[in-house]
Formats: sequence, structure tokens, C-alpha cells
Amino acid sequence: MKNYILLLLLGVSSTYALELRFGQGDFEWKASMSGFMKGSVTLDDTVITLHEQHAYISNTPWYYFGNLDIHNSKTLNKVTDIADSLMDQFPLAPVDFISPFPSSFKLSGIDLDIGVGYDVVKNEKGYLGFGIMTGISTPFMDMNNYLDTIEFINDVLKNTSTDVTTYKFGLTAQGAYNINPLLSVYTTGILATQIGEMSNELIDSSFDVSGTYTSLDLGVKYGLNEILHTQKNFYVNAGYTYKHWSIDEINVNLVGVNMPDIMTVIDSELTSDYFYLGMGYDF
Repeated sequence: MKNYILLLLLGVSSTYALELRFGQGDFEWKASMSGFMKGSVTLDDTVITLHEQHAYISNTPWYYFGNLDIHNSKTLNKVTDIADSLMDQFPLAPVDFISPFPSSFKLSGIDLDIGVGYDVVKNEKGYLGFGIMTGISTPFMDMNNYLDTIEFINDVLKNTSTDVTTYKFGLTAQGAYNINPLLSVYTTGILATQIGEMSNELIDSSFDVSGTYTSLDLGVKYGLNEILHTQKNFYVNAGYTYKHWSIDEINVNLVGVNMPDIMTVIDSELTSDYFYLGMGYDF
């Protein structure tokens, strides 16, 4: 977390505008291995965000934008039941020994989107622009099994983590409409492709991943000039953010389950959605 805070402070010092958001919502992680192990975990996620919606480059229609999310979920204690999925693959699996066992899950990581765009519409009522973006996502899921079960399960699921790093490249659209001089609504949409790698103790090494990334941000912004009796451009805002990472099917080798070199297929989907409150200043 200290490294994330340092990154946040470095970002603040390099921007011409500053907006800090504090969000609360859900982070869901879905995964399956060719029908062998299926499941999803939904975590109560706290998100701190450094954001720039739309900042003009000099006096041109060109602009830049950026968003840095820092995720830190609460620990979720959950009873996990993999007996049914084991029976689907191995009818002789010792399900009497491996039925529900308690586990804990915790997620952390960052998500960064940056890019440039060009306004095709720009007037006193607002703007509409399109651009290109890049970024990086580093979600990390840690899981602990609280039971010293039989060796078959203990070696695999006692303490495991999943680490994903993806790099994104895509298209964006930004828009805003001024309802009055102080009140406006805004939105940002992103559609991107992503490449990277994923690793887990179940897998003997990291492996390449690819997929898609989509994001939607909707909000309302209110200027504080009249309330604060100042010409300074302070404002508050509130909104909703939805992000979805879809990782394509990948062939990997499983180890540690007494069945080495079994080829399987992994599907993984990650979804973050949260409501936020923020405060900012336009320099």
C-alpha cells in the first residue's frame, strides 16, 4: 500500500488539475478450469482514485485524461465447496474428506488508464471528444484455507494467490454537458484490448493472457465558487464507475494435484463497480 500511495503522490505532482475520489463497491473475480474448478468471489472493495476527466493541451481541441484506481478490499471469509466440481471430473474423488472448507479472500492492486483525445464538439454547453488510451492493471488475489485437510487439498489450496498483470490499448470517448455555470454531467467510455500474464501456485509458471477491457464512468460535478465566495475553481462530484476485464481461454499445465501435466483451459473475468464521492480543483 505504501508503494501505491507514493505513486498517487507522484501523479498529483505531475498534473495540471487534481481530483481525488473515494469509492465503495464490489470487486468480483470469476474463474473456471474446463469445468474442473468453477467459482466466483465478490469482495467489498474500497477504491481511492486520482482522476483527470478532460484537460486541454494549451488552447487547442486536443486534451489529455487519466485515471488511477487503488483497490484494497476487506477480507472475505467464505465456506468453499469444490466437491461437486471434483465429482464432475473424477467420480472416485474422496469427497467425504474435501467437502466445504473455510477460506479467506483479499484483493489489492492498481488500475491505470491514460490517454489523449480530440474534441469534435466544443462550445459553452460542453464537449464531446474521442481519443486513444493505454494503461496497466495489476489485481492480486490472496486466498488462505483454514483447515489442514488431506494432503490432496492441503498442498494445493492451503495458501495460494493469483497475480494478474495486463497492459491495455484502446479507444475512448469523453463528454460533458453544462446544465448551468456551476452544474454539469460527464461521462467516459473505454473499449480496449489487453495482453499480459497471470500466475498462480496451481500453475508451474506464469503464462500469457489476452482479452478485452471495458470501462464506463458517469458523474455529476458542482462548482463551489459561490459557496466559498472565491474565484478558485474548487468543485465536488459524485458518480458511478464500472470496469470489466475478460481474459480469453488459455491452455496451462496444472501441478500439485497429483495429476501433473494435465492440460486444461482457464477462463477468468474480473468486474469492478463502485459509487464514489470526490473533490477537485481546476488550475
